[in-house]
Amino acid sequence: MWNRMMGPGPTPRKEEAATPGSKGSPEPPPKQNRSKPMSSVAIVGKSIVIKGELSGNEDLVLEGAVDGTITLTDNNLVVGADGRVNANIFARSVTITGKVEGDVTANERVEITATGSLKGNIRAPRLIINDGAFFQGTVEMKKATGAASGPGSGSGTQAEPKSKAMAAEAHGGKPVVEVV
Repeated sequence: MWNRMMGPGPTPRKEEAATPGSKGSPEPPPKQNRSKPMSSVAIVGKSIVIKGELSGNEDLVLEGAVDGTITLTDNNLVVGADGRVNANIFARSVTITGKVEGDVTANERVEITATGSLKGNIRAPRLIINDGAFFQGTVEMKKATGAASGPGSGSGTQAEPKSKAMAAEAHGGKPVVEVV
């Protein structure tokens, strides 16, 4: 016992962990299971300017400026409050808090927050436009499966009690427009 107190802390712990457990199941694998890989998020700062094609396989928070095309087909895009985008966007989900000029195509949903601005057409199965948001363009609703369908409801600015009925039918894969 006097060796445990005199030796460095990590060494006795390794010996203690190896002695009680079987040799076939060491400690490192349980540690790897505890820290499951999370989807990574890339952040483009507000002083960054990108001209051209932007694509990737991770979620993106955009606070800078992009002029061109953004393709994140299987991932989410957040255009932050300082974000300025002049591009066509293709993503799983798009949240606009800054300014976007260009068409937006999403497999799951598009949300324009109260401070967001979008001049362009939207193609998505779900659309959320918060009170105070700016939107100029057309909306084409498609089924949530990702397959393109014919033109759906009109622009999100014509939300009446109909939109609540549409939201109730969303479980059946029908398009949803929500104006908050």
